[in-house]
Amino acid sequence: MILEEVISEFHELGIPETRERELNLPANMDVAVVLFGLRRVGKTHLLYNTMEKLLQSGLPIERIFYVNFEDERLEGLTAGDLSALVELYYKLNPDADVMYLFLDEVQEVQGWEKFVRRLLERKRARVFVTGSSSKFLSREIATSLRGRSLSFQLFPLSFREFLSFKGFDHSRPLTEARRGRLKRFLEEYVRYGGFPGIVSYPELIKIRTLQEYLDLIIYRDLIERYGIEKTGAMKALIRVTVRNFARKLSIRKLNGLLASSGVRLSRPTTSEYFSYLEDVGFVIPVRKYHPSDVESLRSTSKIYIADTGFVSVFGVGDLGHRIENIVAVELLRRKHYYDPLLEVRYWDDGKGEVDFVLLRGLKVVELIQVSYDVEEPTTMDRELKALLRASKSLNCKNLTVITWDYEDVRQVEEKTVKFVPLWRWLLS
Repeated sequence: MILEEVISEFHELGIPETRERELNLPANMDVAVVLFGLRRVGKTHLLYNTMEKLLQSGLPIERIFYVNFEDERLEGLTAGDLSALVELYYKLNPDADVMYLFLDEVQEVQGWEKFVRRLLERKRARVFVTGSSSKFLSREIATSLRGRSLSFQLFPLSFREFLSFKGFDHSRPLTEARRGRLKRFLEEYVRYGGFPGIVSYPELIKIRTLQEYLDLIIYRDLIERYGIEKTGAMKALIRVTVRNFARKLSIRKLNGLLASSGVRLSRPTTSEYFSYLEDVGFVIPVRKYHPSDVESLRSTSKIYIADTGFVSVFGVGDLGHRIENIVAVELLRRKHYYDPLLEVRYWDDGKGEVDFVLLRGLKVVELIQVSYDVEEPTTMDRELKALLRASKSLNCKNLTVITWDYEDVRQVEEKTVKFVPLWRWLLS
């Protein structure tokens, strides 16, 4: 009865108005389409976008069943109760050949995987499921659905999406006035990040909301899932990690930083807690480039944060590391949305670093250096020397330096180096 009430309410109210996102979910797969990501990145609204496209293709809304299992009316629902969805579907759609089910935050129902697996085995259902990263790790879903799933990770807004949410059409020619507005939006994006729900908030409310998001991640995604007893230690680990973002960070160094702040954790526990942050997608490690995958896995990772808004919560400035973090997340967004063969690494020969090495298979396709103020001669010399050494070592001639606002193309030691402003690179 409650499920019928929820479905009838959805059909009566219809699909709420949403903004387009760059990630497109396939709508006619014989496997479950699984959408996961941090809380508040917009998973539910991406489901709405997918439903809207189905309606535009001619599917009646009665053929779409959407259930949000965080609805308090559905508390205590079991996997056995989900069979009522099938009965109700064919009660309302007796002539339907295929079901369209959208199950939001489905991890709230214990044993839901068996229900979905049974539907997929009949090949008469299109199933879309979402969940927060903490309870919905893609590798766990692949195992529980026995290969009958296709997983997609949703990130916070790209700068292109951010501008769209602001009502700014970046495809139009950039006059001086429009370029000024764009750069103001870029500064806001760099400082407060890309969570969809805070785009239109004033600055003070942005920070308070980001603090709430962080509390949700700590208490619901980490402490509840993993049964963490040392809550204070986990908070300290997050604080230390964020304050050292966009840097190489080993477990040994993390352990030392925690000890210096008065928090005592064994190195194995530090490693375990840090792995939880990686599991839920709060931290994003980028490993060192090495021809051997084994050596690459053994290397110390550079650690990036899922959204630069969290950096502001801890009062960290460092604009140079912020733009490097934004580039790292954008590269991974492009990998997950458009180019699954893309791999991202960093390069270090002991004399200097190149921030990002892009590979497809075994081939290095681009080297990217990120520098806020490259016009300063010492900085220019340091960044170019490392880039040119890496170019020679990795046999790659596609060289890019992403800057804050400097644009140029230079010939250096018979190689072409492109200097691209961050806003232009993000819009490419």
